[in-house]
Amino acid sequence: MQETITVDLVEVSSFKALAVRTGMTPDKSGTRVAWSKLAEHVPLDDARLAGKPAAYVFIPQQQWNKEVDTLWIGLEVREFGAVPDGIEKLAINGGICASARVLGDEAHMWRVYETMFSWLEQSKDYELDQRDGIFGMETVPLEPLNALTIPYKDIEIFNFTMLYPVRRKADRE
Repeated sequence: MQETITVDLVEVSSFKALAVRTGMTPDKSGTRVAWSKLAEHVPLDDARLAGKPAAYVFIPQQQWNKEVDTLWIGLEVREFGAVPDGIEKLAINGGICASARVLGDEAHMWRVYETMFSWLEQSKDYELDQRDGIFGMETVPLEPLNALTIPYKDIEIFNFTMLYPVRRKADRE
């Protein structure tokens, strides 16, 4: 059976998030530690939370030109309210995003990344928006299983959606 990986353009609304910054670690444990800290200070029954139960991995898009070394793990909120130490407020710009779905093993995940970046390189109309302050996002559902509570090496099925802001090549500054 041949797998079909598609990249779509979707409109994402602006939103606010409370997030914990982390670095990339060889064992990918940084995201799990950040999630633990975030969930401790912003529980899933927090009245500020908006949208469906999902976590976001935020990636500063200018990092795609080099090695990605800083991420944020966050939750969408209606308002920031009181923000505990170690939790950051992020304002996420809305706009058009290139989107691809990951639902499969680790090899499948890497094929989706390859497809996404190949699509971005070959697009005649769009390019990754790598201006300062622009975050790519990967949405991680928290139900029925929260992958951020499982060690990376133990994940059998990766389940998330890539949302990387793009801009028209004709609109370059």
